[in-house]
Amino acid sequence: MPDTQPQRLPLMVLTSNRGETATKDSRLVNGYVEVMENKELWIYKRPGLSQHLNIAGTSPGGLYSWKGDLYSVVGSTLYKETTAISGTLNTAGGSYTFSSTLGATPKLFLSNTQKGYVYDTSGGLVEITDADFPSGNLVPGSVYLDGTTYVMDVNANIYGSDINNPLSWNPLNKLVAQIEPDGGVCLAKQLVYVVAFKQWSTEVFYDAGNPTGSPLGTVQGAKVNVGCRSAASVRDVEGTLLWVAQARDGGTSVWLMDSLKATQVSTPAIDRLLQQADYSVVYSWAVRIVGHKFYGVTLANSNLTLVYDLTSGVWYQWADASGNYLPINHSTFSSTQQPLVQSAATGKIYKFALTNTNDDGTVFPMDLYTPNVDFGTRMRKYLKNLDIIADQAAGSSLFIRVSDDDYQTWSNFRQVDLGQSRPRLTDCGTFRRRAHHLRHFANTPLRIQAVEAWVDLGSL
Repeated sequence: MPDTQPQRLPLMVLTSNRGETATKDSRLVNGYVEVMENKELWIYKRPGLSQHLNIAGTSPGGLYSWKGDLYSVVGSTLYKETTAISGTLNTAGGSYTFSSTLGATPKLFLSNTQKGYVYDTSGGLVEITDADFPSGNLVPGSVYLDGTTYVMDVNANIYGSDINNPLSWNPLNKLVAQIEPDGGVCLAKQLVYVVAFKQWSTEVFYDAGNPTGSPLGTVQGAKVNVGCRSAASVRDVEGTLLWVAQARDGGTSVWLMDSLKATQVSTPAIDRLLQQADYSVVYSWAVRIVGHKFYGVTLANSNLTLVYDLTSGVWYQWADASGNYLPINHSTFSSTQQPLVQSAATGKIYKFALTNTNDDGTVFPMDLYTPNVDFGTRMRKYLKNLDIIADQAAGSSLFIRVSDDDYQTWSNFRQVDLGQSRPRLTDCGTFRRRAHHLRHFANTPLRIQAVEAWVDLGSL
């Protein structure tokens, strides 16, 4: 390595925790990666959250866009935009999932693990009281396919409604997802198929047009030998299903199903974080924004939000302004196709947007932790300068600190003004091996391409 030549720090960081906590090793928090056509790499600060609707209340429990309007559940009330719909929803069964029907009078169907309801503008909100509907025994999720609404119970029985009428259920329209003898966890849809997530396995069904009993038939060869760890982790991203999976051997990972092909997308480092996490409170969401498709899953009692970028295939951590998990849940879109999410604590509904450089008025930091670097030698080195190659923005600063003892202790932060034409940090000390922590904490956008280290070799 020639003396006094710039060496670029590795900014294409992958979450690479060596253990089951995210406090060591390289990671990107509140950012995302974009690779340009010329292979140049850019790191962006994540989009912020701005308030779209504020519905007063607690215990938010569902979000859905239907016929150009936004429907949400807050407490025991269903809202159309900000207008409360008459009727009281069950709250003991947790969050609600939605689907809809066609027919002469299109209907909105919503259910939690205890109850199901149907809403239309003429009939209002009506609880399903048909004795053949499995109230009190449901798993999250419902599917509308060829006029029939399907739900599943904890014993993996799949029930079908009458055509375009989820208030009426035929006792013969039932089958069991029984390739494996495990219980039901969640029901979802992929293309024209019904996907039954169970504890240790996943089964797929299609509309076989059976004249009696359930219209559904098993898709042979589509079974997946992993199940679902938490129904709350299941999300549809433009027809692609993602979920936190579990296997009988105890492994926990994130899987993706696209065109009925299921593959694991979590890395060994992500699996280590998932393995010992607390799944008593799980949130998830999915949005398409800034040209990327993101799937986020939060393990609230483990204080962790993991985000998978389907566009780049990279995992990140996203957090709130205090460094805790990102408290959002459920996702849909507005009438203008803007991605929306629901607060996990209040009735507020937020819009993700790149132009938002804060979360509802509160600035959040973007943190990038590099791997340990020694520039190809364990000889002592003197770091003369760090040049920051980033977009120039007035009022924007980057704070940098270093660890020379494998992430155990850190130096004090030093500030670099990104409003300058050539942002630079000088006289950065000596080291053998060093990790860098870059923090952006300003109410401005950030796009950073590289950090160039000017290194002089020292003695052994």
